[in-house]
Amino acid sequence: MDEPIGALVFVYFVYGLAHFVMGVAVALETGRASQSRFLHALPFLAAFGITHAINEWAEMFEEMAAYLPGLPQDTLWLGMFRLGWKALSFFLLLEFGARLLIRLLPQSKQSLRRVYALVIFIYLAILLAMFLRALPHLPTPALLMWWTNYALGIPASVLTVIAFLAQRRAFLQENLPQFGRDLVGAALAIGWYCLLDQVIDVTVPIFPANLLNADSFARVMGLPVEIFRVVAILALAFFVIRSLRVFEVEYARRLEAAQRARFEAQEQATRELSVMFETCRLLGTSLDMHQLVNDFIHQILAGLDAIVGATVYLYDSATGELKIFSRRVRQGYELTLPQIECSRYAARRAFETCETAYEHEPVSGLAFVSVPLMARNKIIGVLCLAHQQAFANYTVIQTLAQQLGIALENARLYSELQEKEKLRGQLLERAIAAQEEERKRIARELHDETGQLLTALAAGLGGVEQTILQDPERAQYQVAELKNITMHAIEGLRQFVSDLRPTLLDDLGLVAALRWFVERFKERTHLNVEFQVVGTRARLAPQVETVLFRIAQEGLNNVGRHARATRAIVRLEFVDALARLVIEDDGRGFDVNRVLSARAEQRAWGLLGIQERVALVGGKLRVDSAPGQGTRLVVEIPLGAQPDVSQGGSGVE
Repeated sequence: MDEPIGALVFVYFVYGLAHFVMGVAVALETGRASQSRFLHALPFLAAFGITHAINEWAEMFEEMAAYLPGLPQDTLWLGMFRLGWKALSFFLLLEFGARLLIRLLPQSKQSLRRVYALVIFIYLAILLAMFLRALPHLPTPALLMWWTNYALGIPASVLTVIAFLAQRRAFLQENLPQFGRDLVGAALAIGWYCLLDQVIDVTVPIFPANLLNADSFARVMGLPVEIFRVVAILALAFFVIRSLRVFEVEYARRLEAAQRARFEAQEQATRELSVMFETCRLLGTSLDMHQLVNDFIHQILAGLDAIVGATVYLYDSATGELKIFSRRVRQGYELTLPQIECSRYAARRAFETCETAYEHEPVSGLAFVSVPLMARNKIIGVLCLAHQQAFANYTVIQTLAQQLGIALENARLYSELQEKEKLRGQLLERAIAAQEEERKRIARELHDETGQLLTALAAGLGGVEQTILQDPERAQYQVAELKNITMHAIEGLRQFVSDLRPTLLDDLGLVAALRWFVERFKERTHLNVEFQVVGTRARLAPQVETVLFRIAQEGLNNVGRHARATRAIVRLEFVDALARLVIEDDGRGFDVNRVLSARAEQRAWGLLGIQERVALVGGKLRVDSAPGQGTRLVVEIPLGAQPDVSQGGSGVE
């Protein structure tokens, strides 16, 4: 008997060792960093292997205690221990199968949890019923072992087989067929294990255990069933351990994917840097706004594959709205009306908040990012890009938008400079023409009035020379007439000189000259004009006084020629280190922006001349007017270090 007993003990040892090795091998793999659903269920398979190994070794000690006289013969506690550990191992196997299936088939999560709970409930309920009916005598160990095998072991094994087959399908979908074959072997091994360990086990007077049991198997096969159990569990351990190599392949794939992603990221970063460099270079090659924007959009669409469309909005100060300056879409794409509305909404939000705005058009899946275009801490427009969801590097777009904003502002300033140079040339031409006209007028007036008077004076003197000896009285009368002619000529010359530049401006200053001019204007036009002086009067630099006097002349002449006004006010203010000249009327007014931006033949050259005069002395000009609401012209010139020579008095005249 000793030899068969020793062989059976060895079989139990190997059987438990196979479970233990499988459990430890699986446990060692659970520490890997992996996203695999298989890995998250493996700790319960590892716990099953180790727990069931302890159960088999306990059975080995139970066999040894029954046949070896040196060991204790009362093994009831060992049998109960075996029963508990076997039930625990089956519970862990059931948990493994349920968890793996829940992760592989999330749509069946509730059903699987119900099956799991039902199995546990039925097992515990029948077990409790057995104890209650058997009291005061406990149920036999064989009956308890049979119920544990059939109520826990078989469902756990079946669920594990299904889980292995489901995981095999997942491996096939992940292009890992070799591990799918290993799981098929593991599923078959679990099936044989279920048959040999749970079905063919203890003998009880209940079908099918009364027919399929370890004793009947030994009689038919001539070998104990434990040997075949060892083969089944060794096969299970073999296939499970082989399937664990999937994590090495997964790690290699993840490493390769990470390297590929890093390479692609480096390539993308290089491409984006190239786009940024080339775009910034293009922005510095031209000062034409249309060419700048077109080259900018073309470079972005050519260099950034995820970008499918670009729109540049610029702020129109005249209307107070964002207007499309340029839009371009990649070939093969066409923006629909909802996409255009989405782009406009994102652009408006970016403009109002001065921050990057994002919008998603759900139908097409396109996303829109709008970045404010800033220049000198002021928003001048918005860059809106349509891109696929894969694009996420908005830093590049924000950098490019910043460069575009600066380039557009430089182009605008250059355009304004060119326009001013052109306007200055036109003003110079008109000034030269006006000078020539003025010279013609002076020559004509000198010829027609002063020249004729001097000619008459010369002729009269000749007559006096002839009659002074013959008729002294007549000569005396002629001298008196010539004196009147001379005085009339002198008065005409004085008036002429006064019109060219009033002497009051040089002798008494700006206030006296403006009052004199306003009075003369009232007499000439019969318009109600009020002249006011506010603040402490001070003499200004001659150039400044001349500029303000000429602006007042031009302003009132414009009122007389164009305004159709009934009342006007000329106010000179000395406040806050400023000399402020205000000219107001209640006339018909005009559209300031339209007049200032009109074509050359329709421009208000008088107003443009005023702008130039104000700019020469470092002042500011503001024109407030609207059709039907009159006009208010305000000129402000800093006093600076001007002489503070009081002209007496203060207040309002």
